[in-house]
Amino acid sequence: MERTAHQAQAQRSRSERCAVITAIVIPLDPGQPIRLQQIERHDVNAYRQIVGGNLEVATLDRPLAAMYLNEEGKLNRMRVNHRATTLAWVHNSAFRGTDVIVGSALIVGPPNRHGDDTSAPEDLVDLLTNTSRYRVQMWTRSEPRWGSDNQTFTDWLEAYRYALQLAETWDLIEEVRVVPELDDELREQWYKLGIENQWISSADDPPFTRDSFVGCYSVEELADRIGHGNWAIGTAFYYRDLCFINQVDGGDEWLTIRHGIAFESMTLESSIEEGKFTRLIRRLLTATKAQCQALTY
Repeated sequence: MERTAHQAQAQRSRSERCAVITAIVIPLDPGQPIRLQQIERHDVNAYRQIVGGNLEVATLDRPLAAMYLNEEGKLNRMRVNHRATTLAWVHNSAFRGTDVIVGSALIVGPPNRHGDDTSAPEDLVDLLTNTSRYRVQMWTRSEPRWGSDNQTFTDWLEAYRYALQLAETWDLIEEVRVVPELDDELREQWYKLGIENQWISSADDPPFTRDSFVGCYSVEELADRIGHGNWAIGTAFYYRDLCFINQVDGGDEWLTIRHGIAFESMTLESSIEEGKFTRLIRRLLTATKAQCQALTY
């Protein structure tokens, strides 16, 4: 039995050493698209091959991530990687206007509890590789919440550049971020499902409209919004293609919509308080339409 336990531990150690993670690679050549690449998390040579030398790491925020770059890139007079620099300036304002990224770079997720790299954050992967329209949001000192203007973009780099332009020209802005713009068809679909609900359709303070939907761009942000509590009927939050609309004034009863169907009425504050909310959201996002309909998610 003791030998079996040791063997199991050794197998786990080998698996952890060889675990493959997904990285976002940002080539120096602007003619090469950014790409996702599978890398063994402890294969330092693979990291070095991508950046072209020894490694330096920079921390990114919203979502938390790490960008690897060439430690001696500036000494070797490598060219500026404008896409990587733009990303770094938006996701870590400490770099903004003070430093640049040279050479190719790659982004992975924050270290796990063992200090090992994880895959690039799903929200960032989705934003850069699977989003058709973008919006820039600003956090200002005068109004401490995320707001935006009417500008939308079809290219992530244009959106990021616009975010930096706003940050550089508007003194009141403390932070900027780029987020997916809600698809008009999805908004219309959610609105119709809400109007068909007898409680939501009765909302009058404020009324439930097509503008009621507020985007959340991480599970943590969604939990923070919903967990704030005391929401009016018709308050609606969404994360990716998952939507929640409150059905009880000041309560916690959320019409849940995905795959074009309103399939469940959920209370969510308890799952937030018990630390189960993230797992619930992940299950909902991976559930098929049939699983949602059968409530087997």
